Amino acid sequence: MPSISAAGVGSNLDVNSLVTSIMSAESAPLTLLNTQKTKVESVISAFGSLKSSMSTFQTAVANLASASKFNVQAAKASDSAVFSATANGQAVNSDYAITVSQLAKNQKLALGGFANLSDVVGTGTLTIGFGTYNPTGTPLATVGDIGTFTDNASKTPVSITIDSSNNTLAGVRDAINNANAGVTASIINDGSANGNRLVITAKDTGAANSMKISVTDADSNNTDNSGLSRLAFDPRLALGAGKNLSQLQTAQDALLTIDGISIIKSSNTITDALQGVSINLLKTSADVVNLNISTDAAAIETSVKSFVTAYNSLNTTIRNLTRFDETTKTGGALLGDSTTRGIANRLKSMLTSSIGTGSSLNTLSQIGIAFQRDGTLALDSTKLQDKISTNFSDIAKLFATSASTTDPQVSFFSSTSKTKAGTYAINVTQLGTDSVNTIGTINGVSATGLGTNLLGATGNDSEGLNIKVLGTATGARGTITYSIGIAAQLNNLMTEYLSAEGALNNKTEGLSSTVKRITQQQEAQTRRLAIIEKRYRAQFTALDSTISSMNATSSFLTQQLNALSSSSS
Repeated sequence: MPSISAAGVGSNLDVNSLVTSIMSAESAPLTLLNTQKTKVESVISAFGSLKSSMSTFQTAVANLASASKFNVQAAKASDSAVFSATANGQAVNSDYAITVSQLAKNQKLALGGFANLSDVVGTGTLTIGFGTYNPTGTPLATVGDIGTFTDNASKTPVSITIDSSNNTLAGVRDAINNANAGVTASIINDGSANGNRLVITAKDTGAANSMKISVTDADSNNTDNSGLSRLAFDPRLALGAGKNLSQLQTAQDALLTIDGISIIKSSNTITDALQGVSINLLKTSADVVNLNISTDAAAIETSVKSFVTAYNSLNTTIRNLTRFDETTKTGGALLGDSTTRGIANRLKSMLTSSIGTGSSLNTLSQIGIAFQRDGTLALDSTKLQDKISTNFSDIAKLFATSASTTDPQVSFFSSTSKTKAGTYAINVTQLGTDSVNTIGTINGVSATGLGTNLLGATGNDSEGLNIKVLGTATGARGTITYSIGIAAQLNNLMTEYLSAEGALNNKTEGLSSTVKRITQQQEAQTRRLAIIEKRYRAQFTALDSTISSMNATSSFLTQQLNALSSSSS
């Protein structure tokens, strides 16, 4: 009897269908795990979207969270071709009349007369120094030229060895550039037969950066116009006798006036003439150019608009993740999540709260920021601009962390996230110096002295509050009112949720652990189903074989009976 090699052959038993049907039922736990894993992963993805949106919101909030962010000033020149300017927020808002009569320049010296870059210049030592040349000095006894040269004490002369390895025109150029001597060397070809010219340029501008190049020539003549001494340049000496390079550009200072006051600077970038203002001179002008320093209202308005836009984006994200769609009867991935609901509630509470700033502004609605019926924030730019122009300092207090004192010689220095808003009394029993610590109390509790500063006590509402105490008086030194603006509060809230120890990270880690556990269960179920399917296939294959064998026996017996019946007839 032939063997049966395919399930169902000879028995009409559909083994594959039977096994598939049974395994479908057996796979129900795995299907459930797959569904659970997909759902958990969607929640993790949803928290990722929430965290991303909150991070974007925090970036916008951070631009308003500290008082320094409001130190934004615009510096505008009436003729931007003469100079440009920037202000760092510490400048005095005012108008300044500026004239520029001379720009600062760096000195340029040149040596010509070489046909090829490989032509030999000479050997010896170059020493490059800097100083101020005064052409109206006393004639030198030995040469007869006029002038004095005062060395620049802030710059040490640099010596450069020129030998057979670098004595060509190109070699001398490279040796100078490699020496970091405060100059650059280049070769310019003027198109003539011997037109290769070595140009040495001082890196720094200003009269105090005039060059003096001394040479120790291998031919023993250090000032003549041959060999390496052709590079000698002492502005006090005679042409061809130690003053051998030609001067293409003289070193000079920038000359300008601000409100009629004459100013001399070595650079065209001037950072120390007006406090908090950097001026970049571009060209001279016989006419007065006005410089206006003012609060940059446009920059503040841009930051406030970004804050409103970022909140609305975050609000949209939260609503999409937590809403229930009546049409599809499906909910967002974070529908019913208490953490997400808590974030939304705390955000709205802060945005509608009134804070004690000690000023006339204590709510966002007062500067034109208010909730609309659809739950979004809107900005009334006209109202904001009005407050910026009339009450700018109070806008900063409304948004940022700030402090004010009643004693002008007591000032706010810094604070920490543990410092609570409030008004605290200050009492000093010993004034501090650089070597002696201040002794006193803040909010009636002994504070820590740090030189002239006092630091609020740990565990007290004033913890982390750092104030500087100057003057000569001891005893009661008034009060300090510390407020935490709305943007600062929101920034702290975002940090609370987004930190490594925050609720969102804890949620995500917990969900990730769940995914890992489900994955392990899936793997176990997959192994179990493989074993079960193998067993069922073996059993049904054996059954199929038995039925096939019985069918073959039945067929054989039927044939034998039919044969007997035919023979008996």
